[in-house]
Amino acid sequence: MSWVLAEDVIASWIGADAPDNPALVQTWIDRAEREVRFRVPDIQARIDVEQPRVELLERTRDVVIAMVLRTLRNPEGVRKITIVTGPFRETRTYPEGVPLGLVPSADELAKLTGAGVSA
Repeated sequence: MSWVLAEDVIASWIGADAPDNPALVQTWIDRAEREVRFRVPDIQARIDVEQPRVELLERTRDVVIAMVLRTLRNPEGVRKITIVTGPFRETRTYPEGVPLGLVPSADELAKLTGAGVSA
């Protein structure tokens, strides 16, 4: 059972360069959902019985979408990018606390396990 559809990720995209290949986006969603199930093995059972069921399901969807967006925005997993064009320079630095690759952050994992959120 999939929690997220490609359209959910594409609709969450900020900026003009949204992905235009729903099949590829769905591939990454499937990978992210497998990673969540691996890290939180009881997640589907908890979604199925939790009342109100919507809260945990929506948190799970939010985490999967965030994981996929991070991966699609930074597929090479770099921490710092500098682009120089003539006299212009653009530098983009990804924070150390943000995971690279298709991995939930500590805060996202806490949202799924109920372990509390770190400060």
